Amino acid sequence: VSSAVGEAEREAASRRQAVKMRAAAVADQVSAGTGGAAGGTGSTKPIRIVLISGFESFNVDLYKRAADQIRARAPGVQLKVFSDRDITSSRDKVEAALRGADVFFGSLLFDFDQVEWLRSHIDKIPIRLVFESALELMSCTQVGSFNMASSPGEKKGPPPVVKKVLSLFGSQREEDKMVGYLSFLKVGPQLLKWVPGQKAADLKNWLTVYSYWNQGGLSNVVSMFMYLVEAYRLQPAVPPPEPVVETPPLGCLHPEYKGGKAY
Repeated sequence: VSSAVGEAEREAASRRQAVKMRAAAVADQVSAGTGGAAGGTGSTKPIRIVLISGFESFNVDLYKRAADQIRARAPGVQLKVFSDRDITSSRDKVEAALRGADVFFGSLLFDFDQVEWLRSHIDKIPIRLVFESALELMSCTQVGSFNMASSPGEKKGPPPVVKKVLSLFGSQREEDKMVGYLSFLKVGPQLLKWVPGQKAADLKNWLTVYSYWNQGGLSNVVSMFMYLVEAYRLQPAVPPPEPVVETPPLGCLHPEYKGGKAY
């Protein structure tokens, strides 16, 4: 077991080193004024991302810290963070941020009035990611050619892609389906990278972004948006995202444990 753990840690260290080397290369390009594009002038249109957090509003401060880190790493990427309460108390600011945004990200949004208002204000945003929210809002998800829109007359329930994934697991117990679903989030992107076609690539990107969000934490949130910007070339030169930092679904933590790896 210790040998396997050691090998995994060495592999993770190798990936982190590769990310640092790629980031240094991007920094050299930017400082040289190339902007990462052939013949570029270094002047590019800012990318505007709007994030609205619902029931997880306790994470708003974390998301705002992520916005600061993203701004430091990629000055051309602007992340504006709101909570669902802002839709009511600061609607003008939310509406102004959504107008002309390049990416919308929403999570745990269920209030009927808020959902209906958002649906009418995000439909023109090119990339829309909605996780664990009202089905009506999740159906607005659009990542390239991948979307969660239901066909006319289709029975209500989880979005088609979610039902398809859950049906792959034989057990009817909900806890087993969830474990299988979380496992698919982990291995799915690795499998889909070998499947040709843009639709498979867009599904892989959606799964990867979902994995970052599902694992949580500051590093994963920053990398989630950096991955999205890089995958769809929203900016010509940005530091590459770090690999997903995984948190085990099960673990044991001693109350007197301090420092180091906590699981």
